[in-house]
Amino acid sequence: MRGWIVCVGLLVLSGIVWVAEALQCEAVPGVLKQIDAGAGRVCGILKEGKVVEFRDGHWVELEASGKHVSVGPAGLWRVGVDGLVFKWFRSGWVQVNPGNLIQIDAGGDKFVVGCNASHSIFCLNHRPALSYDGTGSVSWMAVPGKLKYYSCGPVGCWGVNQLDEIHVKLGVSGNSCHGPEKWYRIPGSLSMVEVSVDGEVHGVNKHGWVYKRIGVSACNPFGSGWEHLRVAGLSSHVSYDRGALWIICRNGDVQRCSFSEALSFE
Repeated sequence: MRGWIVCVGLLVLSGIVWVAEALQCEAVPGVLKQIDAGAGRVCGILKEGKVVEFRDGHWVELEASGKHVSVGPAGLWRVGVDGLVFKWFRSGWVQVNPGNLIQIDAGGDKFVVGCNASHSIFCLNHRPALSYDGTGSVSWMAVPGKLKYYSCGPVGCWGVNQLDEIHVKLGVSGNSCHGPEKWYRIPGSLSMVEVSVDGEVHGVNKHGWVYKRIGVSACNPFGSGWEHLRVAGLSSHVSYDRGALWIICRNGDVQRCSFSEALSFE
């Protein structure tokens, strides 16, 4: 009963509208085409395809090329230019066998998810995701549905399909990364969506506008609406971690932004 009472209290608070102040952004050196922040780390793909990590104010190459990279509770993972999947193990990359994806996400509860070129969805439970050292093989689990981008957090997984429709899956965990078959459609349209380790949801639509989902919590996993974040120029990719929103502009420029929230009773 105690947990139920807590949820009721949070639902009462959902009547409060959170108003985001103007983003405070600073330019970050480098030209990137994809970025991912999680568990205190920030990694990305340079315009020329090199995998990098942001350390001490600059990008450090991680001795590999790729089309997508993700860092989070499940570690550091990348998709190579040929679609092969790799994991950073100890001090270098090991190929994950089997594995062929176009997008990958390591932000769930120590499990990994991703989509392939046919927009089929796959996931890897936390035990093989954490223990794989490059020897033997892993058993990816097929997730019913079709998505081009899929990202998980502590209270659910969010994805977008070829039509830019937004879908959410609940009941996903490290022991059951595929979750139930049911999907929930969320109003709105996004080209990509990212869920942070702490459950924040951000995305970019086809026009290059950045959005944040308001009110996402364990008791309200769908949130209550989208907030348009006003940033300079048009964007292609976003990722959020520990108070910082990382934005890639359409020309590849990188911005690191922060914002404060104030209560407004309406």
